[in-house]
Amino acid sequence: MRNDANDLLRRAISARLQGRVQHSEILTREAILRAPNRTESHFELGVVLAAQARYPEAIASFREAIRLRGDVAEIHFRLALALQSQGDFSGAEESHRAALVLAPEFLFAKQGLAAALTELGRESEAEAILRGLLDQNPGDPQLLAGIEHDLALCLSRQRRQGEALQHFDRALARGPDVSGAGADRAALLASMHRNDDAVAAYRRVLIADPLNARAHRELNHLLYRTGDDENFLRSYEEALLRHPLQPFLLIDKADFLFRTEQFDAAEDCFGRAAQLHPSALAPLNGLAAIAAQKADFAKAIDFHRKAISLVPDNIESWCSYIETLLRAREVEPAREAAERALELRPNHQGAIAYLSLALRCAGDAREAWLNDYEKFVQLRELSPPDGYADMESFNRDLEAALAALHRDNREFLDQSVRGGTQTLNDLFSAHYRLVDLLRVRIDEAVASYIAQLGEDGAHPLLGRKAREFSYAGSWSSRLSDCGFHTNHVHPQGWISSAYYVAVPDAVADAAAKQGWIKFGEPSFDAGFGDPIRRSVQPRPGTLVLFPSYMWHGTVPFHSQQPRTTIAFDVVPR
Repeated sequence: MRNDANDLLRRAISARLQGRVQHSEILTREAILRAPNRTESHFELGVVLAAQARYPEAIASFREAIRLRGDVAEIHFRLALALQSQGDFSGAEESHRAALVLAPEFLFAKQGLAAALTELGRESEAEAILRGLLDQNPGDPQLLAGIEHDLALCLSRQRRQGEALQHFDRALARGPDVSGAGADRAALLASMHRNDDAVAAYRRVLIADPLNARAHRELNHLLYRTGDDENFLRSYEEALLRHPLQPFLLIDKADFLFRTEQFDAAEDCFGRAAQLHPSALAPLNGLAAIAAQKADFAKAIDFHRKAISLVPDNIESWCSYIETLLRAREVEPAREAAERALELRPNHQGAIAYLSLALRCAGDAREAWLNDYEKFVQLRELSPPDGYADMESFNRDLEAALAALHRDNREFLDQSVRGGTQTLNDLFSAHYRLVDLLRVRIDEAVASYIAQLGEDGAHPLLGRKAREFSYAGSWSSRLSDCGFHTNHVHPQGWISSAYYVAVPDAVADAAAKQGWIKFGEPSFDAGFGDPIRRSVQPRPGTLVLFPSYMWHGTVPFHSQQPRTTIAFDVVPR
């Protein structure tokens, strides 16, 4: 049996190296059945699963390999990479360090540790490791390029943009584009508001690699935000002339067309993509969304069911399907679909939001249990940060600092802002002095909010209660005259927020509620006569906290004064 397992494992490794990862998985699992306690088989299964981006399963396989034999540095290293892919950077740090205890000169583990430390906000530690690797001069041009690239990312997180650009250039000079250094360099230029240089940099990436999906997407988002309608989507048209049979070009172009409400053109692109790639989810979900927009619900539901039959565990397909069912007033099927989605992803904030709508449509009392607007929407008046006597003077300085970051002409297409702008990248990670001062008060307010939450293991907010927390994202939004936030939820969060830095005088009108934040109204007509359940008047110095699955948006306002906020998502740790 052992020899059989050895032979199966050799064949599995050979199949993986030939790119036949699914066949490799079958062989590896058979090898494990025949010899369950072989470290090498569990390690190989983890490698194969990671190659398919099935990271939770890969992590379990690597952990089993370590349980059987914990003194192999490569296994700890591979576990660290899988944890990083899942966003568990603390776990990745621990595993990289375990690998380095076993193999102190393991260069890739050092590089991976530096990447994890950068993500954890410990950039100075990461920088020291990366500079040490460069001093060692490992000789391999590709490895050196990767280290230069990682150092550039580390420096850009510290807002040392000039140095970061130098290291991006060194990475690119060493050979082929490593780990997306060209696109990362272009993104850095965009964050520096050197928009013409960023556009040119993205175009250079696309000349070398016309099928670089990331460069296409980021370039066209930038062109839209800067108001360059003449060149918006041109990169897709140029690439499609050379590669007409690449469905992702059509899918991504269709997504932009859909977001700009060019539904007929989007439908054409999605339809062509579906013909080229009948088993792809995105075209089917796109065609379903367009049919729903046109109130052809039978057609939309048919597309949704085809998508779900292809990949039954895709949560985005389920959420899109639930929305269409609610639009069509198919309340009971929507509730059943939402509960199925939550079986797949119990903490998915979008699925919870759709379930709450289905329960509300059905008059089910559980909706009030999910969305207790008086209890779960809470206001905190923040105290002045250190060095300030009052919030008025602090917010005045903060508004001036944030205004310098809001330099786009238009909003992000894939965010909720309409008639305004949103900052690039993660605001808290940038360590702006005034934002850091405010974050101390925000930390206190979030801890207070969590502490007063009740205990209910079945509740999607209360059941995740934990004393320790972190931030999944942070940004600033600035609305102009007639601006607003569309109704939305925060799929990646647990607790979401709005801190008011500056508000227009128009918010004082309690009857019109201009610029007020509103809760309970979805992004589409679900058949509610009065969809808004609670409205809150924004006041400078006030932080509003609420569950991430709770529908919220803002009422448009008329004023030449801006409405500036800082927002963030909290996740339990």
